[in-house]
Amino acid sequence: MGPFREMKKFSYILFFSLLLHLSSFAQYSEEIKTGIEKVREASYIDSASLFSLGEQTIKRAKELKETGAIADVHLYYGNYFFYSNNFTKSETYFLRALKEAELYSNENIRMLANVRLSFLKFERGDRVVAEDELNKLLKEAKEKKDYQNQVEIVNLLGIILETKNEIKDALKLYLEGLTISEIHNLSYYPAVFYNNLGLIKLYSGQTKAALADFEKGLAISEKENNKRLSSNIQMNICMIKVSDNNPEQAMKLFAKVIDYSKSNNLPRELASNYLNLSQAFYNARRMDEAQSYIDSAIYILRKHNLKIELTKAYLGKTNSFIESKNIKAAEATLEKIDSLTKLTGNLEDIASLHLLKYQVRQLQKNVQGALTEYLAYTKIKDSLNNQLNSKVVEELQHSFDVQKKEIELERERAKSLLLKESSDNERLLKWVAIGTGLVVVIFLAMILNNRYVRKLRQKQQVFSRQLIENIEEERKRIAIDLHDDIGQSLSIIKSKIIKEQQSRSLLGGESKLGNVDIELSNVIEQTREISKNLFPSNIEKIGLVRSIALVMEAIQNSTQLVCSFEITEAVESLSMEQKTHLFRIIQECTNNTIKHSGATGLKIDISKRNSAYTLIYQDNGKGINGKGEGNGIGLRSLNERARILNGTIGISDEKNHKGFKLTIDFKPYK
Repeated sequence: MGPFREMKKFSYILFFSLLLHLSSFAQYSEEIKTGIEKVREASYIDSASLFSLGEQTIKRAKELKETGAIADVHLYYGNYFFYSNNFTKSETYFLRALKEAELYSNENIRMLANVRLSFLKFERGDRVVAEDELNKLLKEAKEKKDYQNQVEIVNLLGIILETKNEIKDALKLYLEGLTISEIHNLSYYPAVFYNNLGLIKLYSGQTKAALADFEKGLAISEKENNKRLSSNIQMNICMIKVSDNNPEQAMKLFAKVIDYSKSNNLPRELASNYLNLSQAFYNARRMDEAQSYIDSAIYILRKHNLKIELTKAYLGKTNSFIESKNIKAAEATLEKIDSLTKLTGNLEDIASLHLLKYQVRQLQKNVQGALTEYLAYTKIKDSLNNQLNSKVVEELQHSFDVQKKEIELERERAKSLLLKESSDNERLLKWVAIGTGLVVVIFLAMILNNRYVRKLRQKQQVFSRQLIENIEEERKRIAIDLHDDIGQSLSIIKSKIIKEQQSRSLLGGESKLGNVDIELSNVIEQTREISKNLFPSNIEKIGLVRSIALVMEAIQNSTQLVCSFEITEAVESLSMEQKTHLFRIIQECTNNTIKHSGATGLKIDISKRNSAYTLIYQDNGKGINGKGEGNGIGLRSLNERARILNGTIGISDEKNHKGFKLTIDFKPYK
């Protein structure tokens, strides 16, 4: 009967030492949070600096008016004295924390303080009251959905049930705590419950299952960088190594665990480690060393009055006496165990006591006494086995695994509904974004299209202007060629014909050319007229006004149109380019009037007002409404020339208006 079960008593110590690390002090400033964290760490390993750091944090909390933090500090003070088995001082600080929590309406600290005070009652022997208070606090925590306090209370109630040998109910609570802590992602809490479950499975003979739970707990505690929790779980793993008769490997691990317990002044854990190490030596049949470590554990446990652990230590010591057949020493130790079990009432220890008495009676050849003790042992052992066996553990584990899966499925369903709602919202936002994007794209496309159209128009205007300028240049070249080359050549030919005719006349002969000279004169005149139309050189020679007058006279002489004009002399101050464009506009208009309008009269007016000029051309023809022949290149040419003039053009094309009217307002070039 090894001291494995002694380890079970450390689960609540671990819980107290870690819980405040996750308590809800998120409302504090970073400075105060840092101070509380330092106090927490000092409460484990550095009692010398604990109160110094605590007072500094309290002082600073008062200055920053974060007085709720004072309750946190006093809870850590209480935890420290609880670890040290000084329950009187521990109670003092827990009561202070409770009073401060109520004063500053800190509900979380109020609950924590009440939980600790209830468990103090359990440690002092008032177990019924403690259990009743913890159950009431558990109900309150569940109503408030305070999951952190729920799992702590569940763990403490499990410990109480174990001391009452109600192992099956304790197992249920541990599985419940594990489920809550895993579902709600409560940091290191699953490690605590894996440790507790591992110990129960180890006790029921499920070594492999226990090892699996310990390893899960160790992985979580190491991830959380919690050395104390890791150390205790490692100790349990070491005990499995001991049960596998591998003491050398176990001792290497124990060395680290013992070092941690010593350096952090943890007497209960240190004593347990000595007992476990003693078991390792006992299994290796190194009896003297085993006895030495048991004595070390007994010294620590007696000093701190840890009755349950002391009972197990005496059980181990008695076992070694029986092995060495030291019956007198074994009987003396059994008397101490008898006294302790009457105080603790632990059935497991009582069963072990009867088993050891049975072995002593056998050594004493006391058959009747041995039978009595063995029957007492088997009766208690059968009772314990009926309470808990591997099948029961497996059934409970399975039922809680199913329950956890159902809870997780419910969470998944809730998550699925949230995801669907989120998906619908995202889909709506997506369509809104797409719609907005399309509007933006269309808007940008319109802007870009407008820019493109403007640039295209600008390019067209530049092209049209250059085209008109090129046309004017080409017209000028052709006009000069007609006038200077063809016209001159025709004049020479005419001169030769006239001389030929004169020569024949003097000789008394008759000319064979007839009226060729007259026809040639007409051709020369037409060539000159074409040249003038191509390039109105008259504008430069006689001015714009007289050039227009000549055009009007020619039109009136060759058509039935009545022409009139009124032109200010100020136009002669315009540049040659502007006068040329004005002349071309008038030319285009008169050609359209003659060819397409069916008009009987036309009028031209060029006036000046201030620095601006206005050209008005109108006739009394059919106008350009509809799809008249004059609505194409001619009008585009007029528009382009108006732009070149730096002017704006207006053409009257109202349905009720009879005739054609063009108005151009422009200013001189600067």
